[in-house]
Order: sequence, then C-alpha cells, then structure tokens
Amino acid sequence: MNLQLLVSGVAMGFIYAMVSMGMVLIFRAVNIVNFAQGEFLMFGGYFCYMFNRQLNLPIVPSLLLAALAMGIVGVIFMFTSYWPLRNAQVRAIVVSAMGASIVFKEGARLIWGSIPVTVDRVAKGTTLVGTAVVQWQNIAIIGISFLLILFVYLLLERTFIGHVMQATAQDRYMASLVGIPVILSIALTFALSAFITGVGGGLLAPLFFLNNTMGYTTNAKAFAAVVIGGFGSVPGAVIGGLLVGLVEAFGGAYISTTYQLVLIYVVLVFFLMFRPQGIFGGRIQEKA
Repeated sequence: MNLQLLVSGVAMGFIYAMVSMGMVLIFRAVNIVNFAQGEFLMFGGYFCYMFNRQLNLPIVPSLLLAALAMGIVGVIFMFTSYWPLRNAQVRAIVVSAMGASIVFKEGARLIWGSIPVTVDRVAKGTTLVGTAVVQWQNIAIIGISFLLILFVYLLLERTFIGHVMQATAQDRYMASLVGIPVILSIALTFALSAFITGVGGGLLAPLFFLNNTMGYTTNAKAFAAVVIGGFGSVPGAVIGGLLVGLVEAFGGAYISTTYQLVLIYVVLVFFLMFRPQGIFGGRIQEKA
C-alpha cells in the first residue's frame, strides 16, 4: 500500500514538477507568474488526444507532436498575452494571462467538446512489487519526466542557447547591448515552458480523463510547488512538485481525497510561516 502510494505520488509529483518548472522558466524570463500554465497542461493533453484517438497515431509520436504543437502555442501566447503589454504594469499582464486561461478553456470546449476523453497509455498493465500493485504508466511518467527535466537542465546549463536564455532572464537591457536577440530568447523560453508542460498533459491523460477545467486545479498545485521550492529556482520547482505529489497521494489515502488541495495549502502555509523564501530560495529581507 505505502509503496503503491509512493510510486503514484512521485509520478504525480513529476507532473507537477514539469508544470511548475514551466512556470519558473517564464517567471525568470519576464518576472511574471503565468496563471495560464495549467491550461498548457490541459491543451497538451487534448493535442495528444487529437493525434492519438482522432488521427489514430501511436501514443509516442502523439506525445511528441503534442509537445511540438504546445511549443508553437507557447510562442503565440507570448506574442498575444505578454509582448504587447511588456511595458505595462504587472497587474495588466497578470490579468492578460488570466484572460488567456479562459480562452484556452473555452477554446478546448469548442474544439473537443465538454465530454471527458482519454488517450492510450505509454505503458499498459501493472506489475507486482512485493505486495504492491504498481501501474506501468506511473513508472513511464517517472522515467520520461526525469529525462525531460534532465534535458531542460542540460539545455539551460551546458548549451549556448541556454546561456543566451539565462542572460536574457538576468538582464534584458545588457543582453540586447551585447547583441542577443531578446525577443527570440523570450519566445524560446515560452516555447520550452509550454513544451514540457504539454508533455505532462499527454502523460497524465490516461490516468485522469481530460476535460477543459482540469488546468485550474493543476495550476493551483503547481503554484504551491513553486512557492515551496523557492520562486525562480528550477531545482526548487522539481522538489516542490515532488513534495506536492507525495502530500496529495498520502493525504488522500490516510485523511481524505476531498481535502487533498487543502492539505497541500496547509503545507504551503507552513513554509510561508517558517521558510517563506522556499527550500532553494534566498533569504528574504524586509524593505525599509
């Protein structure tokens, strides 16, 4: 029982880690929290459904195509919801992202309908580990998510493109002075954010039916993971996502599935009280 909960909690934690990592990438690039990040997950799942069930493609190519499609959606989102308002007040950009979230939800309902749908599993069946029954899909989620997170880390830390993206995130003005195409760098960041989140949607779809409202709850959990891990920290987003997944799994099993989100926010409040900067965040100082 505990091993089964551990595997499912870690699997869900990796899904939240990818969503929160995408949120952190955008936050580092433009200093704005993207409250439409959960809709990236939902839309990625629907794209996977379109390729897998409507166009009858195998699940692995469907996942790849859905992720690439979400990369394009991320760029469109950046040019429509952020770039025209880049010099406006932060609240205007936040409201724009919230409006985009509504557009994503209603757009999914108009395109694919309001009836919940699903996709094929990457790995079917279950395996017995001791006395615990573990779904192969959960193991596939852990493996694929880990490789994708590792890919993002290596891209950011070991490649020229990653260094360009990080330089733009640190100081856009100085980056432009040394010849870095700032708009292209930010667009790549949005594309990468939507790409990894879209993969999470395709992996999650076989376990939970897709619907156009699933992004809201996922966004709330991913935001909690970002705060717990430390705003702006990619490793913090991963650790925070795993912690949220484990709290959700064990809290739902031993307390109540009804209060899973409440339990997650109880943990969030605990961190805000005793470590407000998060696990990997820097020390917060009061302003004079």
